[in-house]
Amino acid sequence: MSTTLQLIMLALVGGSWGQANNTDCKRVLAAVLGNLEGGIELHLRNAWDGDRGIVQFLLEQQRSSLTISLSQEQNAPPEADTIRHHFYIFAEVEQVRIILDGLRNTGGFYIIALERFSPKDDALLLDLMAQIWLKHGHSRIYYVMLDVDNVVLYNPFRQTALKVNGSRTYDRIYQDLQGYPLRIYIFDSVYSSVVGDGATQKVLSVGGADSKLAKTVAKHLNFTPDYLWPDDEFFGGRLADGSYSGGVGRAHRGEVDIIFAGFFIKDYLTNQIQFSSAVYMDDLCLYVQKAQRIPQSILPLFAVHTDVWLCFLLVGTLGSLVWLLLRMINLRLCIEEIEDRSRARKTGLVTTAQGIFIDTWVVWVRVNVGRFPPFHSERIFVASLCLVSVIFGALLESSLATVYIRPLYYRDPNTLKELDDSGIPIYIKHPAFKDDLFYGSDSEVYRRLDAKMLLVAEGEERLIQMVSKRGHFAGVTRSASLELNDIRYVMTKKVHKIPECPKNYHIAYVLPRPSPYLENVNRIILRLVAAGIMNLWTGETRERAKWSIQRFPEYLAELGVGRWKVLTLSDVQLAFYALAIGCLVSGAVCLAEIKLTSCLKKTKKVHLKICKQ
Repeated sequence: MSTTLQLIMLALVGGSWGQANNTDCKRVLAAVLGNLEGGIELHLRNAWDGDRGIVQFLLEQQRSSLTISLSQEQNAPPEADTIRHHFYIFAEVEQVRIILDGLRNTGGFYIIALERFSPKDDALLLDLMAQIWLKHGHSRIYYVMLDVDNVVLYNPFRQTALKVNGSRTYDRIYQDLQGYPLRIYIFDSVYSSVVGDGATQKVLSVGGADSKLAKTVAKHLNFTPDYLWPDDEFFGGRLADGSYSGGVGRAHRGEVDIIFAGFFIKDYLTNQIQFSSAVYMDDLCLYVQKAQRIPQSILPLFAVHTDVWLCFLLVGTLGSLVWLLLRMINLRLCIEEIEDRSRARKTGLVTTAQGIFIDTWVVWVRVNVGRFPPFHSERIFVASLCLVSVIFGALLESSLATVYIRPLYYRDPNTLKELDDSGIPIYIKHPAFKDDLFYGSDSEVYRRLDAKMLLVAEGEERLIQMVSKRGHFAGVTRSASLELNDIRYVMTKKVHKIPECPKNYHIAYVLPRPSPYLENVNRIILRLVAAGIMNLWTGETRERAKWSIQRFPEYLAELGVGRWKVLTLSDVQLAFYALAIGCLVSGAVCLAEIKLTSCLKKTKKVHLKICKQ
């Protein structure tokens, strides 16, 4: 009979025995296995271990799958098998050392049953527990003392053995870390900043909304933050050789306990990291150099929108036509004219039309009636035209005042389609942007923009500085970064953020997988987010960023802060150009009329002489 078949028969025969002996030990294990995710592997020394009550109890569990192995050697589990749990039986504590190197599956828990345990073994067991914690950072190991019917866990922060009385005992260990130092990684990011000594590579202080949350978590969980010196590449990612850099690399290798800097919740090509609950959201946007300022010489032409100018011209033309139509109707119906002694003689149709056209534009532009029409209907029409002209005049004057206070710029690209049409390349400073900013979209615009992306390294000059000075290419950054760290470039009209952002992400913190601190960290984060405390901290950071512009005198000079705008001749040079051109044209016309009049007089005199002769 095969070994597996013997074990199955033992399970069937011993099932009733296990149910009849529901001891405290089994009650505790039943509560623990009730929250089990994944399967459990039974490592038995021989087939006769199946007769034991604890084994029979595990075989009765129906909520999890079981795998039986007649070996107590455990190799390193595959990466995909991170929630497999294990059960061992040993005669005494000293024998547990044979599996010490194999206790690497920190994603699951271990049950180690000891047949013999006496008070003199307490020190030996504590030493073994401490070794496992220091070597693997693993404390979720349940030690079952069969002879005393007891289950204990190791509390690494108190360095004591804790009696297990339910499934929540393990979680309560990590609610109070007793001042234990945790490796915390924070770097200069949107909502975090670090002040340190570069010579000794020691972090002196941290600031920002992320650091406030980190300090709050440290206070509630009672641990001491041990801030690590940031890498050159803050966020990091997977490199071409398969290794990982930055914060992702440290979490992947288990060199940190918690990274309190906001990461996009996305795939970083490793399953050795995990995210906390989402803290806030942010957009991934593109920015370009701000368009050039419109020269003041032609600024009045851009004071109002093009559609307003077209409407102004259209109403003036239609007004002339309406006035002509009214005149034709009045003349055709022989309506009596209003007595007007200034009208000494009748005029022709063409002359009348010219006069109406000129009078319409004089009224429309200047609200100045040179002579009143001879019919009541036309006078009512002229009065209504004057009212509309006042409205347009007020609109134009207010727009002129506005553009001199707030300078106008040429049109910036406001959509990704306009950015694509411009043909400029897109520079990125993080390789993670290349992975999922535009990649995988069905849009042709996104595909073309993805082909234009180039990875560049920031040298002495930052990427946003290069965009603001040189232009001719676009950059990629977080929307909050333009509102906080680089707000001076936006406020002084150096760069322009394209409103259409291609990506929107949830932001969270990063921990190594698996991490025993995750559940309690999430509990505190969710309470702070639900109470609006995180929104308060991020809002304060935004307001302080706006105030920080006062620290840059050169930008204040460009903004004209604290100075009134005084209009000079350069501000009204377009009016002088128009007046000068008008004077020159009128002078030329005047000279032509004088010349023409003199020629006509000479011709008339010649004709008179000929007639007299």
